[in-house]
Amino acid sequence: MIKSSTNIHSLTYFIVLTLIAISIPLSKFAMSVTEFMLLGLWLWSGFSFTISYRFFKLGGFFKGSIHFIVYTATLAYHNFIDHLSAFVKNRPALILSSIYLIHIVGLFYTTDIDYALKDLRVKLPLLLFPVVFVVMEKTDYKRFRILMLFYTAASFVGTLISFGLMLKGNFVDIREISPFISPIRFGLNICFAFFALVYFILFDKGFRIWHKFAFALVLIWFIVFLILLESLTSLWILLIVTVIYLVILLFRTQKPIVKLAFIILATGIPLSLFFYVKHVVNTAQNPPVIRAAELDLFTEAGNPYVHDTIVRGIEDGRYIGLYLCIPEMKQAWNEASSYDFNGKTDAGEDIKETLIRYLTSRDLRKDAQGIYTLTDWDIRMIERGAANYNYVKNPGLRTRILKIMMGYDVYKKTGDPSGSSVMQRIEYSKASVKLIGKNFWAGVGTGDIEDQLIHQYKQMGSELKAKFRFHAHNQFLAIFITFGVFGFFWFIFALLYPAIKLKGFNDYFFVSFFLIIIFSMFSDDTIETQAGATLFAFFYSFLLLGKKRDNVKTSIE
Repeated sequence: MIKSSTNIHSLTYFIVLTLIAISIPLSKFAMSVTEFMLLGLWLWSGFSFTISYRFFKLGGFFKGSIHFIVYTATLAYHNFIDHLSAFVKNRPALILSSIYLIHIVGLFYTTDIDYALKDLRVKLPLLLFPVVFVVMEKTDYKRFRILMLFYTAASFVGTLISFGLMLKGNFVDIREISPFISPIRFGLNICFAFFALVYFILFDKGFRIWHKFAFALVLIWFIVFLILLESLTSLWILLIVTVIYLVILLFRTQKPIVKLAFIILATGIPLSLFFYVKHVVNTAQNPPVIRAAELDLFTEAGNPYVHDTIVRGIEDGRYIGLYLCIPEMKQAWNEASSYDFNGKTDAGEDIKETLIRYLTSRDLRKDAQGIYTLTDWDIRMIERGAANYNYVKNPGLRTRILKIMMGYDVYKKTGDPSGSSVMQRIEYSKASVKLIGKNFWAGVGTGDIEDQLIHQYKQMGSELKAKFRFHAHNQFLAIFITFGVFGFFWFIFALLYPAIKLKGFNDYFFVSFFLIIIFSMFSDDTIETQAGATLFAFFYSFLLLGKKRDNVKTSIE
């Protein structure tokens, strides 16, 4: 039974924390709302319902309202002063929040103020959570476990919703099945939820066997889902963090059999993945031997085929240029679709080239008969820009590898990296390094990174399409571009100092989260979006500043 305002505030605070955790993988709007709720609790901590009730009981509605307004305003003012003072005195929290503060410094030498202000708004969680967690009640392990279970459940629900969208097949890019936040950030949430469940299964004795069995099934599903999502970033993070933990356990155990098991796992998992990738690549690069004498020379309608095994190359282990009859394709396509054969798809690509690749992926001949075989759904997918049947119907690790191979092949032939996110990242890195060289000491300022990168792409004569000219896709490079060498090293310091000072690297949950976030920063601008900034700021701050440090339940020492 709740007997005091203190208990009500404590429970409300925990509920808000849990709602924030739930919102991170599921809703950007809910993130904003719950952050305002948390700020309200910070401002009005110590609020007394008893005192408020007396205002109205003794003074009536009018006088009571005036006293209530004065009371809440005074409480907020004093809390603001006291809490801010406590925050300033807490060096780890202050240094952590300095990641946000250097963005404010960057305002003084930026030219695009509108972009800079938008960036500051998106990254407000970097300031909010350290400020709040310094003075708020520290969460004990029991409540922390509940929070993590709700967070994991939210991530699980998100995967089910995404899987449902995948089954509908109404997408061109597999990333479209992540409706709430970007698939990369969603994948990072799944990774953290994954390692939380690993801890609950192996080390938390508060769960029954059937609980742990259910957790194990969810773990398997998370891996399957990341494969279906083709989230290479999340998968390699999952792999490398797992190997790190296996190596740690290898050195800590004294039992030879257990050591051998860890060695097999730590080496076997990466090697298995390596040989799988090698097999997919070899299969895709080596189509069946073609004997020219055995190839049909004419279509069923009597028109001549073109057989090209050189110019158009190979995709999915098939020659794209075999059994090609452009005149028949043109006539049949224009009969089947309102999109002109020589026009563009919704994605801006050539209908003709998209159609040729799509027919190849269906193992159909590029003639009238091949087009007549297509369903209405196939036609619509081609119109929207789907160049490969398997991209929609058979998503997974194999398909992701094939996409990278196709993108690399196009990049090698034309210099255009637009066809693969991996090739795009190479182009982003090239532009970023050149931009760093030009603005080494102070960077370009908080608001100019996007304009400067676009200008750099033009200077390089990059073939990258305008719609793909994004940021650095590397958080460390983005910080270096924005704030120069001093800002870059301060960013590294601000990431490490609070964790070292507060002994965060002794805590399993913090170490898991830290590794996930740091590795993600090498392949993505992790904190440049609301979902990424909130994920980082909330859990980094909460695990160091908002969670009780006197329990050893999550120690990895």
